[in-house]
Amino acid sequence: MNHAGPWLERVATFVFLALFAGIMWPPDAYFAGQMMTPQGASNIYDFSEFAGLVAFLAFGLLACRRELPQLLWWAWPALALAAFAFMSAYWSDDPSLVVRRAGTVTLSTLFGIYLVGRGDFGWLIATLVKIFALAAIASFFAIAFLPQAATVTGDYYTHAWRGAFTDKNELGMVCGEALIFAIYAYYKRLGPRWIAGFVIAAYLVLLYGSQSKTPIVFMTAALYAALVVMALRRRSAAGLITGYALLVFGLAAAGLLAVGWQDALLALGRDPTFTNRTRIWQLALEYIAKRPWLGYGFGAFWREQSDTAQIFWAALGFKTPHVHNSWLEMALGIGVVGAGIAAFAWLAAFYRTLRVAAAPHAEHVAFALALLAAIFFENLSEYEFFRPGRLMWALFVAVLVYLGREVAIERVSRAEERRALAVRIRTPLVRPAREAAAPTVAAQ
Repeated sequence: MNHAGPWLERVATFVFLALFAGIMWPPDAYFAGQMMTPQGASNIYDFSEFAGLVAFLAFGLLACRRELPQLLWWAWPALALAAFAFMSAYWSDDPSLVVRRAGTVTLSTLFGIYLVGRGDFGWLIATLVKIFALAAIASFFAIAFLPQAATVTGDYYTHAWRGAFTDKNELGMVCGEALIFAIYAYYKRLGPRWIAGFVIAAYLVLLYGSQSKTPIVFMTAALYAALVVMALRRRSAAGLITGYALLVFGLAAAGLLAVGWQDALLALGRDPTFTNRTRIWQLALEYIAKRPWLGYGFGAFWREQSDTAQIFWAALGFKTPHVHNSWLEMALGIGVVGAGIAAFAWLAAFYRTLRVAAAPHAEHVAFALALLAAIFFENLSEYEFFRPGRLMWALFVAVLVYLGREVAIERVSRAEERRALAVRIRTPLVRPAREAAAPTVAAQ
């Protein structure tokens, strides 16, 4: 019985990670190929997922109660964002919906905290590689035996795969995540290497079948970020020069992309309108300008009974579930103030990364920055950041907490080094004084 508790906890963690990854979840939306629940309404699948998560977190966080205050402190930027989402109920037209959405995003935040509190970060990486392996098997099964459900046919894409996910873009996003995790796990020997190798091979095939190009962009950004930190971790002149050169190269590339982003998209075979996303963004900016500071309430803009949303959809010509940009989505829901809190959370994550970039104990800091870069770039054309029940948000919180822990360790180690240095400085001063006193004692 002593081993039953930890085993059940690991199984439950695996299940919730699979749900957050969206593997054939929710089943009604997956098999229908579209969102079945009206915008702004709840459904039995979301309710059962988060009801189970409440019970699981109650026991899970209780098990790490001694470290819980520190974990919450390290995650405070994310928790502040969740608290502001709750506050937006005061100025929303549908406060009950805002409270429900804010509650689920807070549970998702606590789940990210739990993932670091109850296990080593390397364990989390190895577990997620297994999750992605399961998703790959489910995707190939669906493509082979449920081709109508696992394939998307439309104006822009012909027979693009969506596998075990509700949309081809979601499959593409998962492909990018899986390749980042699996390559790192294979390199660091986190978990069985044959599973990581299978995941790498499987998701290269699935990425090709999804016809998605965005993962190529954020995987490139992740590789660049990892190379910068790896250069700095060499703690040598060559490493500093390499890191500086990479930073200059990255800034130059960003400048070129800012000027010629349309040419870059055409080179990748992408539509310069981001598959009509630019039209969505233009309309979203118009509605943000009407309530710029505090927004319409977290998750309250997209409602079937909302006249504002209906006018938006009518002007657009089709129904979109969100803006396809996390920053604009947050500005719609919680305004410029809320988006500013989110920006502060990002700055805190990057600052913590720089603090421990060269620290020997921060074993996974290069991977952490690579994952942050991937999340940032993915959310420029999708909405996964600060979204309830989504893996990317839980991973951002987990990385934020992991980096906070490493900064705390770095602070303690530096304090110990200063104390040791002070002892070494005082020791030579005490010794000559004793040696000078010795002849006097002998003469007496």
